[in-house]
Amino acid sequence: MNNSNNFYVVRRESGTQRNDLPVWAPENENPFTFVQDYHSVSRVEVPNVPGAFQLRDVLLPEEVTRILDAANQLGFTEDAAVSLPRKVRHNSNLNLIVDPATLELIWQRCQAHFVDKYSHFAGKAPLGINGRFRFYRYEEGDYFKMHTDGSWPGSQVVNGELVDDAFGDRWSMYTFLILLSDDFVGGETQFMVNRDDPTKPALYQESANIESVRTPSGSVLCFPHGTHPIHCLHGSAQILSGTKYIIRTDVLFEL
Repeated sequence: MNNSNNFYVVRRESGTQRNDLPVWAPENENPFTFVQDYHSVSRVEVPNVPGAFQLRDVLLPEEVTRILDAANQLGFTEDAAVSLPRKVRHNSNLNLIVDPATLELIWQRCQAHFVDKYSHFAGKAPLGINGRFRFYRYEEGDYFKMHTDGSWPGSQVVNGELVDDAFGDRWSMYTFLILLSDDFVGGETQFMVNRDDPTKPALYQESANIESVRTPSGSVLCFPHGTHPIHCLHGSAQILSGTKYIIRTDVLFEL
């Protein structure tokens, strides 16, 4: 079921080395056959990382397998449509615009856990997940140096065309990092946190504690990004063995 015939190239974008990187989209709704009425997600706060929390068991193991099968058949590239060079982002990349039905199924599982317990949402209501899924594959020796995540509008395919801001009323404020594997050594998500006040990000390595976080496969790591005042510099530790697969997308909030 999950093969390249179920997806098409909706756009080609430029990276740092190529100008023909494919952005894929599904031919049909719910291509990974996510189940309906799934209610086993739990929220776990991440200690010592400002604003961060995990959503455990968002995806079933068989759903993860179907996603990985499709991604590997579509293929990864070393280049990516981002501004960071490979010496910073040393991994492989794939971009996929997910259909609204899939996004809604994921959001239904997670929405109840987006409660602003600590006033980190700036009074803004979370509205859903960005359709632009950026897959990253980390193999032995791969890493992602410390960096910041940018904010994004909600992208979607409309009448066969990719529209970068398909809604006009929402923008991202949190990263939504989906783990698709956990059988690797190394590869922790690392955050630079203020050594003197762990409720704040560190501005410099010299004043930072490095907090390392592992997230189980099928679960999601959420943390502030963009211009959010507690957005921490973060990265992925080098992979020592095994393969790490993730999807980076975004939580969209009302403007």
